[in-house]
Amino acid sequence: MSATTGRVQDTMPQSARYHASGSQAAARQAFHRPHTSLGLAAHYIKELGILAPIAIGEFVPDPQEKWRYIRLISLATALLSQGMWTARIHAGRNTARGREHALHGHG
Repeated sequence: MSATTGRVQDTMPQSARYHASGSQAAARQAFHRPHTSLGLAAHYIKELGILAPIAIGEFVPDPQEKWRYIRLISLATALLSQGMWTARIHAGRNTARGREHALHGHG
């Protein structure tokens, strides 16, 4: 409670420590900008996987066909997402190998 107003304060006094600057803020920035993102294409693939059952449910009247299409779309989006992730990991490893070879003077 505030001594002057008699009300409970709106902000918590310990919240000030979360506005740190300097090296602590830079270290925390990694959590706000993760390097695991695959970009816009991956976003649309995930959206397709999420929204496909709704669209299929609207346009396919037969329940057996509906579930068949939903399973196929789920499988396709999972395979596409994993393929994109594998390609990104492969490219990252090739880049790291190139840096290592340049650093050690190989090839």
